[in-house]
Amino acid sequence: MLRKVASLSITGVLIAGVLVSTPAYAAVSNGSTCTVVNKTTKVSGFSYKCVTAVKSTVTLDGTKTTIFLPAPASTKNAKKYYLAVDCITETASYIKSAKELTVLEASTAKALIEIDAQIAEQGKASANVQTQIDDLTKENAEIEIKIKEQTDLIPIAQKEVTDLTVKIAAVTKQIEDFTVILNDSKAKLATLKADTVNAAKNAATITKLATAISQLSTSITSLKTSNATSKIQMQSVNNSISKYNSSIMQLKSTTKKNLASIENSKKIGSNIITLNKTKDLTSAQLLQAKDALKQTMNSRNLLCSQGL
Repeated sequence: MLRKVASLSITGVLIAGVLVSTPAYAAVSNGSTCTVVNKTTKVSGFSYKCVTAVKSTVTLDGTKTTIFLPAPASTKNAKKYYLAVDCITETASYIKSAKELTVLEASTAKALIEIDAQIAEQGKASANVQTQIDDLTKENAEIEIKIKEQTDLIPIAQKEVTDLTVKIAAVTKQIEDFTVILNDSKAKLATLKADTVNAAKNAATITKLATAISQLSTSITSLKTSNATSKIQMQSVNNSISKYNSSIMQLKSTTKKNLASIENSKKIGSNIITLNKTKDLTSAQLLQAKDALKQTMNSRNLLCSQGL
């Protein structure tokens, strides 16, 4: 159809030549009367068919032109005329395109209403977008400070665990050493007490050993208590390290979610741009269809011109 339209001006020149050079009584052309419907004939390589048609006047290239259009026999003022087969074909094409345009206009109107609704919805959502982005950005900045604070606490706690481990090991060694001394002292005390012959002579030594044994037992008990306390403290510090790591993971997860929300908020603006582009494209497609129909009509009018 576009090739036909592109050649309209050339065809117009040819028609003008034919109209000027061909006598009125010459061969069959658009508008020539006929008697037998569907009868076909060829003139200079062009096919014509006898059909019921109506005569009409249109403006073609600024000039009033008489055309003949195929029509049902029941149409008022319809008569039998010869029409070029190209005229008949292009008329059918125009009628089909006109119906399709009606459908397209309805679907386009519906689509534009839906797009406008989406634009309005996105517009409401975008009203507080920058505020939301600023709030989330601020929250992430505060979270980063908390993450740094807790991250900095981990090596301090780890050093405390190391120090407690060393301390527990040292106290454990001390307990072991004191236990050896205690056992030796108990053995000596038992020996001295068994020496009843020298009981009077050993009395002072027995008293000293008994006191030393009591002090050693007290010291060992104290050291064991200290170790137990250190172990509890170390467990507490290890728990703190675990809590720091867990908290850091949760904070990072929150930061990630906030970043995703920020990106989604930013997309609202781009969504509106995309929707407006879609709206423009949808409207442009309808205009193109209308232009195409106009070209088809011009092509039909030209091919159906009287005398062609």
